[in-house]
Amino acid sequence: MEFFLLTLIFIVAAVVVVVIIAKKTASHKFKCRHCSEEFRIEWSKVILTEHSGGEYKLVCPFCKVKDWCTEHPNKG
Repeated sequence: MEFFLLTLIFIVAAVVVVVIIAKKTASHKFKCRHCSEEFRIEWSKVILTEHSGGEYKLVCPFCKVKDWCTEHPNKG
């Protein structure tokens, strides 16, 4: 029982951390390589989309091309 409780607490804590990081990342702008437009995405897409480093494979809402888009953190 004790192991189950500790495992449950760990899983809940991990999910909370992932959601917090995803929401912070979603507050940043992403720049399309094709049309150079900047846009934002939903935090759930941050979790579900393929990504590597500061790049995410997204469909640009402007030119509709799916490619790697660069994350641009907020200044200040």
